[in-house]
Amino acid sequence: MKAKSTSAPSAKRGASKVSLSMVGFFDILGFSAQVEKVKSEAELIKIAGTVESIREHFEFRAKDKTTRELHNILGKQVLAFSDCVVTAVSVQTDYVRSEGLFDTFGAQIVDMALSQFRCIWDGYFLRGGVDIGYWYYEKGLLVSPALIAAYKEERERAIYPVISISKRLYKLLRDDPGRKFYSKDADPFPDEFSSFTQSNSGRVHFINYLRLTAKSLDWDYDKATYDAYMAAPRDSDERDKIMGEGYRHSLVDFFKRHKELIVSAHKAAGEKVKAKYKFLADYHNKELRHFLPKQRNLRISL
Repeated sequence: MKAKSTSAPSAKRGASKVSLSMVGFFDILGFSAQVEKVKSEAELIKIAGTVESIREHFEFRAKDKTTRELHNILGKQVLAFSDCVVTAVSVQTDYVRSEGLFDTFGAQIVDMALSQFRCIWDGYFLRGGVDIGYWYYEKGLLVSPALIAAYKEERERAIYPVISISKRLYKLLRDDPGRKFYSKDADPFPDEFSSFTQSNSGRVHFINYLRLTAKSLDWDYDKATYDAYMAAPRDSDERDKIMGEGYRHSLVDFFKRHKELIVSAHKAAGEKVKAKYKFLADYHNKELRHFLPKQRNLRISL
């Protein structure tokens, strides 16, 4: 059962171009330096192609009809600039009033995690900030205190390649009435965020992209796994075992790939940047222990 959140203020659809929204600002790590070094049309086109691929991961101008319809329902907007992506999801929609703020924004947190994961798999590490506040966008004109707050969250608190959630938004989700409708063992909130301590601003909560992505992996690891499942008796322990083993294979591949990307990025980084990937290595090892505690060969040592 889902709660109808009382956190979202009422607003007539179309009555105003201003909305209260959850806004995300995402910066491609080290990308602005590449843009500054552009000296030819070919280089600029290549970089533009990279930005295009990043914004596609955040469902920019989605071609899929179902996704476009969901964006309309959520009042979701995705904008792309030279080295960053901006997203906004309105609080003031019928969907939020029906499903509740906790579930709606929780689903968007998962979407951000999966978008971040897809970018990393393409070799692009992100830093980001997410906050809630007013958003106005109409015919190319964008004015948003929430965007400024999200930008500051990324610049001042997301000191590692993570997507930081503002203290205000974190508390809003933590204390939202919709969370009370989940039992303790089914509460999704604890898995949505991890944290670290920042010397200047205390505890920083960031989207736990490894855990959220790992939980979304499929059990049908390959054709052999699927065929074995279909050949096994229905509602049998054998099918459960096949699904569990297939999911484990997917987990191993997932953490193996993440390890390779972190090690490669750390090797290529300058001395001042290596600490960022050392943080990701520690984060990787922490989540690896959660899912595959005996898989020591997948731990990262930098």
